[in-house]
Amino acid sequence: MRRGRPSVLASVAIVGAVVAAVSGRAEVVNRIIATVDGDPITVHEVELYRAAAASAPNGANDMTESQALEALITDKLLEKEVHDKKIEVKSEDIDHYVDQVKARNRINDYRFEAALAAQGMTLERYRERIKIELQKSQLVNKEIRGRVSVPPDQIERYYESNREEFRTGERVTVRDIFFRVEPLDSDRETDRLHHKAEEVRQLAIGGRSFEELARQFSEGPGAEKGGLLGTFARGELEAELEPVVFALSPGQLSDVVRVDHGFHILRVDRIEPPGYRTLDEARDQIREGLYQKAVEQRFQDWLSKDLRERHSVEVFN
Repeated sequence: MRRGRPSVLASVAIVGAVVAAVSGRAEVVNRIIATVDGDPITVHEVELYRAAAASAPNGANDMTESQALEALITDKLLEKEVHDKKIEVKSEDIDHYVDQVKARNRINDYRFEAALAAQGMTLERYRERIKIELQKSQLVNKEIRGRVSVPPDQIERYYESNREEFRTGERVTVRDIFFRVEPLDSDRETDRLHHKAEEVRQLAIGGRSFEELARQFSEGPGAEKGGLLGTFARGELEAELEPVVFALSPGQLSDVVRVDHGFHILRVDRIEPPGYRTLDEARDQIREGLYQKAVEQRFQDWLSKDLRERHSVEVFN
């Protein structure tokens, strides 16, 4: 990808990062360094953009002035396209977005508006910015994502040409019975849970179905599936559990394993030797990777050809 050219996500989402108002320095001279359809872009505006992007979550702290200018030009082009194509966003879509933000941050309406006020922003202004971002997302979905597809034969060719990407080490299928220890549990309660775990392990050794014991006693994921956690390669399990699991033979039970948050009884159902993931196993991953690459390329082509040809962009040295 060419340096300075924004990615799809960065270009579409960057103005969302600018919800944090950044005060510019009074001494900055508003020298015009570019125009888009005759509308000026100043040094001051670019500095605001860079500062806001850097202050956002996962912000672009290393964005240069030229990269910020390019991203800002892209935003202005997208805004003009939104206007020209009369893309509208429903009020309920904005409501849904705001509700998601509050839920993700676990804050109520009062704390949310207080957080906006601390950034020098009203709820109305925030909603207007969200509206702009949603309009841009609709534009990109319509012009880019909706026109990109990955044919099955392309997935197959990629798989055959890149087999080493799908090499696997030894993998194990694991079941688990888990007894949770809460942070405030007393030593006496922890000892009781340990003793209970030992009793359940002895029941399994004595012939009771591990799956039924998991459904009855386990407080971990997969309990309703008989304790099935899934199939794992090295590096995919908790650090405390990995050496235990990979030392077991199929059908063998572990001792009761103590971890920070509880006790585990583990059983390995199956061991798969090193090999390669099948095409069916890798298909979704390959499709997603090829799709994202195609979207990015189409987006860059759209920006550099279609949009730039329809609009007048001048950058002054």
